[in-house]
Amino acid sequence: MAGRLARRTLAGALFLPLAAPALAQTRYDVGARVMTVPHPGLASIPVTVWFPAPGSGAVAKQDRKPAPGKRRLIVISHGSGGGLDNHGDTIHALVSAGLLVATPMHPYDNRQDMSGIGSDLQLLGRPNHIVRALDAILADPILAPVIDPSRIGFMGFSAGGYTGLVLAGAVPDFRLGLAHCARSDADSFFCNSMNRGGVRRARTDLKAAHDPRIRAAVLLAPAYSIFFDRHGLADVSIPLRIYRAANDTTVRAATGEEHLLKLLPKPPEYVVIPGGDHNVFLAPCGPGMRGPACVDPKGVDRVAIHRVMNAEILDFFDRTLGRD
Repeated sequence: MAGRLARRTLAGALFLPLAAPALAQTRYDVGARVMTVPHPGLASIPVTVWFPAPGSGAVAKQDRKPAPGKRRLIVISHGSGGGLDNHGDTIHALVSAGLLVATPMHPYDNRQDMSGIGSDLQLLGRPNHIVRALDAILADPILAPVIDPSRIGFMGFSAGGYTGLVLAGAVPDFRLGLAHCARSDADSFFCNSMNRGGVRRARTDLKAAHDPRIRAAVLLAPAYSIFFDRHGLADVSIPLRIYRAANDTTVRAATGEEHLLKLLPKPPEYVVIPGGDHNVFLAPCGPGMRGPACVDPKGVDRVAIHRVMNAEILDFFDRTLGRD
């Protein structure tokens, strides 16, 4: 749900000079491997996998080889209308600490093509994209030897947070969106952007995809939570860490994070970012970058917030997936 604002501003946000305070602790260079994952009958899925490479610099290069060992893999799902560069500083923090990070770009729900928003191509397609991406990554001759398949984590922002819940076992009930918007206009962003809570069906063969390979997840302002009730969340058992921005009007707390807190069978870790709005979870904008997604409310220091948040996310994956 993030992307109508974000899609205009974040190209080139990866590995920003603004992330410089973390560079003093860099242990690895950052390498990249670009893949295209087929999805029969639908658009293929572009995926970039960022990996730790031996060295002392901080520039992403595609001609590097991964550092040896069996390492954790974190998959990041961008917000609606976003792209793989939306969380560049977090990618850098994780990879320089020795983890691999995969960033699929969701077809029909990215900054170049938003035609699937509000349809099954988005809401059921997204989890399927992650499953197919993981299948391809774990079969790749360069990447598979350095990944521990028993230690795979997930991070998702906005619609990506919804994606993570489905992958973790949640079952969406799209009738709940219609019922919600029929009785309330308080959630205007959701109801207006989703045609009063309705979901268009373009592919009746698409089903919700779960993936038990994902063992822990960080959810940043998870969107579309109204599609889950207690029954739909009953099978979500992995460790979760949920972040909310205190002044978020895109994902409203009552029907977003706090809705999940009431219904999840196991209490997640929960963090509220004071003063922040929805875009506070996007990477800080670099020099010359402009647009609504680059603007924070007065008194909000996105660089400082991300410095703390990235350290917390790494700590969460250290605790839930084990250190390398």
